[in-house]
Amino acid sequence: MAALDHIQLAMPEGGEAEARAFWSGLIGLAELEKPEALKARGGVWFALDGAELHLGVEPGFAPARKAHPGLRVPGIDRLATALSEAGRPVKWDDNIAGRRRFFTEDPFGNRLEFLEED
Repeated sequence: MAALDHIQLAMPEGGEAEARAFWSGLIGLAELEKPEALKARGGVWFALDGAELHLGVEPGFAPARKAHPGLRVPGIDRLATALSEAGRPVKWDDNIAGRRRFFTEDPFGNRLEFLEED
């Protein structure tokens, strides 16, 4: 059986400080040190529960508007409030029974879903 190792999102060159402010500062993920052989490529990695989130520099970057990670979080209301207060869009969606969820964007415009089981 397969298991998730990591998710990769693209970001523009030079966006590491914004990525850290969003993913560590706002979302609360711990940053992981990238392997030495990959550091020159830019980007930044973060720890998820049992997996990793990688942000990699993509030349000619364009944000993912449909494809997105769905991240389970505890305290979804607190996160939605923090994102709203930080000026990030929060669009609640109630189309899946038993799940509270909303969509937002990272600082680069990539679509993100956060959800919590009812």
